[in-house]
Amino acid sequence: MSNNEIFVERKTHREDWTGEKSVKARFPLKEKYVNPFLRGEYTMEPAFQKMREAGKKSEKEIEQLEQLAQEVQYSMITRELKPVVRSFYNRTAFQLPGDARVRISLDTELSMIREDNYDGRERSGDNWRRMDIGIDYPFSQLPDSDICRFPYAVLEVKLQTQFGQEPPEWVTELIHSHLVEAVPKFSKFIHGVSTLLENRVQLLPFWLPQMDIDIRKPPTTSFGLGRPRDGGNTSIAAAPYGSNSSDSSKVGGSSRGSEPDIQVVIDQRSSDERAPLLGATGTNGNGPTLIEEGGIMKQLSPAGLRNLFHKSKSAFTRRPANYSSISPGGGQGNGTAKSVPEHPLPPGKRIALPVRVEPKVFFANERTFLSWLQFSVILGGLAVGLLNFGDQIGRISAAMFTFVSMSVMGYALYTFHWRADHIRRRDAGPYDDRFGPTALCTFLILVVLINFYLRLSHPKNPSNI
Repeated sequence: MSNNEIFVERKTHREDWTGEKSVKARFPLKEKYVNPFLRGEYTMEPAFQKMREAGKKSEKEIEQLEQLAQEVQYSMITRELKPVVRSFYNRTAFQLPGDARVRISLDTELSMIREDNYDGRERSGDNWRRMDIGIDYPFSQLPDSDICRFPYAVLEVKLQTQFGQEPPEWVTELIHSHLVEAVPKFSKFIHGVSTLLENRVQLLPFWLPQMDIDIRKPPTTSFGLGRPRDGGNTSIAAAPYGSNSSDSSKVGGSSRGSEPDIQVVIDQRSSDERAPLLGATGTNGNGPTLIEEGGIMKQLSPAGLRNLFHKSKSAFTRRPANYSSISPGGGQGNGTAKSVPEHPLPPGKRIALPVRVEPKVFFANERTFLSWLQFSVILGGLAVGLLNFGDQIGRISAAMFTFVSMSVMGYALYTFHWRADHIRRRDAGPYDDRFGPTALCTFLILVVLINFYLRLSHPKNPSNI
């Protein structure tokens, strides 16, 4: 690798319901300064001073880079962070010149490689990266325990649309095609750590057991990349790699005559034909599979793009994938569909399913709390009335109603905080309250029965009125 410039990048991920956007910031650093920077022996002041003298960046931008460099260096030193996993991939970007409304990137040959020294074997050592490999994919010199060759590719579609504006129709067609499978919040680092350092993680990503399942769906029509010859509205979509469509699937290719032409063939199936994420059975078609990663749409498709799924290995169990078989043409025909058995998780491991917490969930918890408070206020008002305007029996009943009212308030406050804490931690539940309503009804029945008993056994003397 001859490139001497390294980019130090920090990503801050935020949930969608917060209304804040995820932030990615980075600054350049020469490779010879990486190790001293990580040890705290080198600071970025000289580099930022050169930026000021060059005048290519504003003072505000340079100050932000300075703050970023200081925070990154402080975190690396105080937390004693060490290299763990390297991700390698080839990225192909697609974008119309001067138009940033639709940007597409395709990451192929994705590989995760161990950089740690946890098992006593020195890989990176005291260096910021291991030096025994470069960019020579498929890294055949590495043992299987040090590398995870991801059997898919990552397709990311970024849209810049106005608020409330629908995405382009061809993007919708793409993400609902038979080539697409959604995986929200997919992370290369999480997948690499969960696969290569399984003994150091407690929660496994939800897509990991799916690595042995063919997630492709039977196409109903052809699906290609193209543009109509009449020069009308342009529609672009993903072309099936490995198919027999010649030049019509190549951007800038010529299928008729010498005029560059891109034909349009789009899958017209409805969105409800998409296979479920987990436990899905697929086909043995020839098209790549895409999985959604995050943002507007990020997908995964079979990596390699040259020998799709023929030699794909399971990143979870490291066994050849066992795909379902469906008769040609996408129909059942005389063929039989084989169900893919679910793979048991390793002992002590759990699947971390993505849960999006909407603000209305917190509001519902608050409304439930206020409803309980409203009922306790009614009981308290009844107790005050009996206390002020009743006789000895009325005061006894008032004391009992006061006890019930205060108990309801305390229980409602406890339940409110308990639910709020579990919602923040995205626990699966249950959130229903079986004890509270039962206990409340029991106390109320007892108080009313005691009040009736006292009143009937000690009738009020009319002369004392």
